[in-house]
Amino acid sequence: MMAQISMSRLFRQSTTSSVRQSILRPMQARSYGSNSVIPTFTQTSSPELNESLERFRNEVFIPLGLPKRQQKSVFRQKYAKQLENEPIVVKISETEEFTLTPKKHHELPSKKEAFQVFKIMFETKNFSNLFPYVSGLHMSNYRMNSNRWELLIRKTSEAGKLSTIIECAKQSSRTGLSLGNRNIARRLFFELHRTAMKADFKGPATVKALKLAREAASLMDSHQHSIRDIANDPKYQPFVIGTLLELSAACAEFKEAEWSLVRGYAQKLDAAWSRGNFKDDAPTSRFGNIERVEENLALYNGMLKALQLPRVSEETGTFKARCDELKPVLISQLKRFDNADVLNDSVVKQLLSENAK
Repeated sequence: MMAQISMSRLFRQSTTSSVRQSILRPMQARSYGSNSVIPTFTQTSSPELNESLERFRNEVFIPLGLPKRQQKSVFRQKYAKQLENEPIVVKISETEEFTLTPKKHHELPSKKEAFQVFKIMFETKNFSNLFPYVSGLHMSNYRMNSNRWELLIRKTSEAGKLSTIIECAKQSSRTGLSLGNRNIARRLFFELHRTAMKADFKGPATVKALKLAREAASLMDSHQHSIRDIANDPKYQPFVIGTLLELSAACAEFKEAEWSLVRGYAQKLDAAWSRGNFKDDAPTSRFGNIERVEENLALYNGMLKALQLPRVSEETGTFKARCDELKPVLISQLKRFDNADVLNDSVVKQLLSENAK
């Protein structure tokens, strides 16, 4: 019965306590997390980051995460005076209460300010609160485009925290991260290639890169990360399968992956080859097409590594010819732009060194 009380009647209550009781009881009756989950943050070593996260939680995430009825009491101006005179306390968890105060949508922190919080994370290399913060932004309709996600992936990779991106992908309904986006998938798989490359394709870092790549590939099979057009679905593209081939072949060399896994990716790459676009979309571009280079590098190196494994040789019959065809294309692409991340890649250095001879 209390849940059916109208908003107008709520503000005709004569005392603060009666208002609190009337609005609190429906809050406790409904499953709060069924519609939204208010993020909570752990303390970090950066006071500035702690303050920024707390600000967004109090000023954005809690008000916009409230049930619609409570949101009306906060954002509708006709209720502002009553709310100022008779503040309402709502229970947002078993252990936390929050006092509602009047707000205006246009006075909330801007998206630019929201993205400045990421900058503090980057500077302090603290990504422990990345998932709850991103989920709070998504819940509050501060949506992130693919460029923002690519930047996040690159920065978390530099900090050795790509697992946080996989966590965001696992809960895509709460974060908005889709691996069905080709640009995002390219960035993630290229960073996994770079992770292993920095470790010379050996040791725990390479094993972890393969583990994360396989988790990402598994997620890409789910409907949240799939798109209807197979030709444009990243999971069917050679660069995704080629990176899996590269990482599994590298791990197989020091017995951290089964030969059958490498063989399976080799077969899948062979079947997907016709879907690949290995040349630049804009061949006359002054700087070349870095996206195509990033797709081709792990693909090329994956085939090379597979060719070096006798136990999967029966699945690599076409790889030698394809490497020979792809190599001059890749070298030509590399010569047309100056990008430190790519040019410092050991695979790139090997290619350019061989070409210089």
